[in-house]
Amino acid sequence: MTARIRDGASVHEHGVKMIGLIEKLLSLDLVIPHKLSTDILLLSLPSSFDNFVVNFNMNKLEATLEELVNMLANYEATMKKEKSVFHVGSSSRSKKESHKKGKKRSAPMKKIKLNKKLRPTKLNQKSG
Repeated sequence: MTARIRDGASVHEHGVKMIGLIEKLLSLDLVIPHKLSTDILLLSLPSSFDNFVVNFNMNKLEATLEELVNMLANYEATMKKEKSVFHVGSSSRSKKESHKKGKKRSAPMKKIKLNKKLRPTKLNQKSG
């Protein structure tokens, strides 16, 4: 079974499709343990879901396939929100940089040490 979802496709639709395939195997009297069907579903995900899979396995979460698909859909929605927030936040910076495109950056200004005689004092400020 090598039904893999392509990156960017709806994980909910893919999960429902995978559940349908697993149920079809069950109707053919092929017994698939729950853990195996969960692993089949998790292994069919793209690399963008690696963090979810690691978290799911490390925390030894238990879920029905339907619950797992809902968890994946929530994770996908969170990823999309974070991605859009990142793009919105970074878009203003790129606009500023594009205005400066033809200009060279000047060297940073050096600090100048003032002699004690040249430093402004209260008397010098009042006279000026």
